[in-house]
Amino acid sequence: MKKSKAVSFAEFRQLLEGLGYKLKRTDDGEIFHHAKEGLLLFRRYSDNEAVYPGDLLRTRKFLDLRGLLEEADFDTFMQRANKPA
Repeated sequence: MKKSKAVSFAEFRQLLEGLGYKLKRTDDGEIFHHAKEGLLLFRRYSDNEAVYPGDLLRTRKFLDLRGLLEEADFDTFMQRANKPA
């Protein structure tokens, strides 16, 4: 994954929801549940807050290993998310 500008949590959430994950927000974190693939857990983010690079890297690898999204496709998402509107 190339170094890129920040991706907002709202953009990241849309990506995961597009892959079939459902978000549950708690006081302590963000829980994404997928019926077949289990859970992804993150600290609590606001929608306009940048997702930590480590969270992006771990998610990229996890989605690829589970066959939900190849790493190259995740990189394409990152590039699109970083283009000005």
